[in-house]
Amino acid sequence: MKVSAFVSCKFPPDDSVKQICEMLKPDIIPVVSTDVKVGSLPERLRDRIASQDCLIVILTKAGGSEWVQNEVGIAFALRKPVFAIYEESATISGIQPYLSTYITFTENNIAQAATHINGLKTAIINKVETINTSGSPEELLEDLKKNGVINIYPDRASAFRVFQKKWEREHVIKIVGSSMEGFQRGIGIPADKLILSKLKDDPECNIQILLTHENFAKHREQPENEPEGYILRQIKLTADMLADVRDKIKAASRLQWRYFKGAPTCFMIIAGPFMLLNPYLYMKSAIHNFAMVVRKTDSPFDIYNRYLENHFQSAWDHPGLTVP
Repeated sequence: MKVSAFVSCKFPPDDSVKQICEMLKPDIIPVVSTDVKVGSLPERLRDRIASQDCLIVILTKAGGSEWVQNEVGIAFALRKPVFAIYEESATISGIQPYLSTYITFTENNIAQAATHINGLKTAIINKVETINTSGSPEELLEDLKKNGVINIYPDRASAFRVFQKKWEREHVIKIVGSSMEGFQRGIGIPADKLILSKLKDDPECNIQILLTHENFAKHREQPENEPEGYILRQIKLTADMLADVRDKIKAASRLQWRYFKGAPTCFMIIAGPFMLLNPYLYMKSAIHNFAMVVRKTDSPFDIYNRYLENHFQSAWDHPGLTVP
């Protein structure tokens, strides 16, 4: 399957944009606007984007433009999937919430991006095929709603920005992760700050955390290209941090943690009837993957109930697989 993609970039396209467009071929057919956009009719631009399967944003050190933001907004309104390929020095903060996925490259070695672009091409084709075979947008949204999906985000940080209000409001918190380092690396907020302030400000709050047993830490290090012993050190630092927080505010049983004898498949935070899910990748940590926020529904088979039972409670209660 070949996919046509409207390429959104700063005008006129620089050499990096042209090289990336060549890398996208032949599976992705890039459509780059070659006319001066100033004064172009919005209707004409909308028609061009509407006629393509998706939109790809390419940002280099030359920066973006108001048109890039506009084109992303138009694609989003048209329910077109949006992807980004950007230079490490560029920023995508303004468009990140709208992205299906993205990759980065460096100016000095743009050819090195070819491997990542091949992976992106596969993701683009799969996304477009899914849209083309899954029925109308209304049907898809109804299916998501039935399963409790509130929204899907490109990474953990984007999801937590929305989820944080639920974290602050709800009294029952449950967390699954190898360690709590992912709060700093994946969200940008130290775990001790979040947990301490939550327990201190909410006297009704109870937090349970399911960490990875130290004997299983090494199984994630080599595939994720982490230094030997790194994840084990993070688990031990997490235990010290949690003990310090518990003692500092006399949380006692309001803060509990246990160790599961296996590497987690999905980072998870439960806040009352809401849940943030961030799946792990074999060759990358979960912070490099998409995340979703779901809610509890009336169905015992929804996403929330399945993960609550099989990804937390059964593991937490298992005497052979989990230790205090």
